[in-house]
Amino acid sequence: MIKTMTVTQLRSQIFNVVEAAKVNKQVTEIMLHGEVVAEIVPKKVKKFDWVKYERDMEKAIKYLRKFDWSDVLEEREKSRINRFPGW
Repeated sequence: MIKTMTVTQLRSQIFNVVEAAKVNKQVTEIMLHGEVVAEIVPKKVKKFDWVKYERDMEKAIKYLRKFDWSDVLEEREKSRINRFPGW
């Protein structure tokens, strides 16, 4: 639904127009001197792409399974020894 109003009308009803855009997804055209110069449109919310997310996670898991964890474990052990010399 598209509604057209002048700048003067918008000035007095701005909160109602914004609420209508949010709740009712109303598009409002703003006229100045008989010409449409702007629109107030509801924000489009991008939906989360679960299929892409699952594909990316599968790729990450394949990479992590191939990763050589011995370097990580060795550095972790070194850092533990330096922090807790009595252990």
